Amino acid sequence: MISFALSLVRIVLVLMAVRLVLRFLAAVVHGYQSAPRAAPATDMVRDRVCDTFLPRSRALVAMVDGREQHFCSVECRDRARRLLAT
Repeated sequence: MISFALSLVRIVLVLMAVRLVLRFLAAVVHGYQSAPRAAPATDMVRDRVCDTFLPRSRALVAMVDGREQHFCSVECRDRARRLLAT
């Protein structure tokens, strides 16, 4: 009877160990699959008025002082034009 009880305890312990290993492996695999991916590199430009960087696709482009300038907003573009006018 004691031999049967010890065998049962061993089986339960082995099953618990297998379950822990499987859970660990599942967590590792799931962790690798859900890792955030790096965003694709975008060409950044600088708004020299407020000294910020933004993607070229979102920038306002205007000719200021004979050069193409990039701005984050209409306000920054107008401010640059006013500064050159004075």
